[in-house]
Amino acid sequence: MRKSFNMVFAKYEQMFYNGLDMRPYTMRLFAEQIGVLRHARTHGRRMGCRDRRRTFSRMIRAHTIRLNPMPEQESLFRQAAGTARFCYNWGLQAIKDALDQGQPVPTARALRDAFKRIRAKDYPWTFAVGKSAIEGAFVNLGRAVKNFLDSRSGRRKGKQVGFPVFKSRKRGYGSFYVANDRMQVDGHTITISKIGAVNMTEPLRFAGKILGATIRYQAGWWWISIQVEIDHIPPQHTGPAIGVDLGVKSLAVTSDGEVFENQKHLKRALRRVKRLQRSMSRKVKGSANRHKTILKLAKAHYRVACQRKDMLHKLTTALVQQASLIGIEDLHVAGMLKNHRLAQSIADASWAEFRRQLEYKAPAVGSRVVVIGRFVASSKTCYHCGDINDALDLSMRVWDCPNPVCRAHLDRDLNAARNIRDAALRLAGA
Repeated sequence: MRKSFNMVFAKYEQMFYNGLDMRPYTMRLFAEQIGVLRHARTHGRRMGCRDRRRTFSRMIRAHTIRLNPMPEQESLFRQAAGTARFCYNWGLQAIKDALDQGQPVPTARALRDAFKRIRAKDYPWTFAVGKSAIEGAFVNLGRAVKNFLDSRSGRRKGKQVGFPVFKSRKRGYGSFYVANDRMQVDGHTITISKIGAVNMTEPLRFAGKILGATIRYQAGWWWISIQVEIDHIPPQHTGPAIGVDLGVKSLAVTSDGEVFENQKHLKRALRRVKRLQRSMSRKVKGSANRHKTILKLAKAHYRVACQRKDMLHKLTTALVQQASLIGIEDLHVAGMLKNHRLAQSIADASWAEFRRQLEYKAPAVGSRVVVIGRFVASSKTCYHCGDINDALDLSMRVWDCPNPVCRAHLDRDLNAARNIRDAALRLAGA
């Protein structure tokens, strides 16, 4: 046994040092494997496995890339998306029929098996697309039903999720799923079963195990989102702790005085969006001109979304690289949107997307995000002395401490950011 183990170890080490595959990811992987094998040979297999668990962690990252399909490939994309939509609606109708008859809700696997039994006889045209598109539709339906049930029972937090609805062919071409064994990525080309080699505008940026992909149609283009599982070694972050106060006038103010202005992308594009909406309303429903205007409107909205997302990506990346601990507030955005004077500005600021990006980027660089309670009076509490001013309203942009001993005078958002940082440090140390 030991002789066999030594032979395997020597083979790995020879492959690594001879440089059979000099890609950075492969070099790092071989280096980790050699370290684990050497440790296991010295201290035993169990210690070696334990050491590897401490060294590695798994992360799932997604890379969205625009596709350039040929006309015949685009037709196959539409066919696959339409088949996935049909299967989703078929399964949803089966669930509704079961509920009407007082039967339990069938699972996604039961729906998939039931569809397979009648597929060849009733729906032979579905064999023209890959099986992963059909199976992915039932998985998505099962996830939608689960989200609805979890939302009603309280297991799912956030805004209440409604019962799934039928998908309409009038709302774009939709999307479909591709399993990892039905595709192969090579540089700028992805080869998909029953579709062929499709050009991608850029290569896949992550090296790891491909889990699957989703192809969708949006704003006149076809996109693919590839999910990749990568090996990640969390670094040790040595940066300071900061607090971030989100707002409408200034998108974010940090506790160390940095101010990130709100770009207000929707407000700047609103004139063109309104003009396209008026133009669309005057077109005859179902006409080619109305379809062209809808596409122009979709591209205008997509441009705003891309500008907003790009700005948030740059901001959140800078924050997680700068700080080892980031404190933010648990804002009740749904309640704030009821204020019709500020609803559009709050939605344009996209605070939920800011928090989502922070929370998934922080572990990758060794940082940590701490969310403080929404009832912490961060804006009404003095950072210096802790005195509370209940009379503070939104029109007062400067914090003047009412305590005659303190008399602190500073920007309102900076005062709130420092209170958020201190509250996050207390939570992190608890």
